[in-house]
Amino acid sequence: MKINEIPQITEESDGDYIFAFCTFLDEFYAADGEEKSLLLINEPDEGLLNNEQYCTLAAAAHKLANDYNLKVPEWTMQKKYIMPYPIYAFNASKPEHRELLQGVTPDEFKIRNLFLGSKILKRV
Repeated sequence: MKINEIPQITEESDGDYIFAFCTFLDEFYAADGEEKSLLLINEPDEGLLNNEQYCTLAAAAHKLANDYNLKVPEWTMQKKYIMPYPIYAFNASKPEHRELLQGVTPDEFKIRNLFLGSKILKRV
């Protein structure tokens, strides 16, 4: 599954974005170097996900490209993929929790106002 297919797969799986995102990650990690680039290159179609989910996809593509020495897809750098306000994992509201998330979140997520922790792209 390519990253641009996540919105459609989410819709087909009764709105299960987490399922679609995790399936993409599994396939990305199993792919070889050339194939990894192809899985990131195309921008997801608009309209089926919420803004936070689209911003997360852009951050994920940016981070995965950097981690695997791939060309960062141009679509990920558009301003529409920056949240207008900070988003914290688990709806963290305590200042100490937010500070922790700000410290451990990868830069590719931080620049999009997403403070989702260090394990957002980890699979077990």
